Amino acid sequence: MKVKDIKSLVERQPFRPFAIRLTNGAKYTFANPRDVGAPKDYRLLIYFGESEVTRIDTDSIVELIEK
Repeated sequence: MKVKDIKSLVERQPFRPFAIRLTNGAKYTFANPRDVGAPKDYRLLIYFGESEVTRIDTDSIVELIEK
């Protein structure tokens, strides 16, 4: 998955929910801007769920799902 595509989803204004699917089949939905964190280079995403925090290597993202 291209880093620029991920960056554009995370930074678009106004924020719109999106989801990602990983190579292992896991799916993460980012419902609001507080659900996502990333360093400047976007090589890593951080998912802040209700009771979990998950580090996601952007190389493992196989699908971006715009809501």
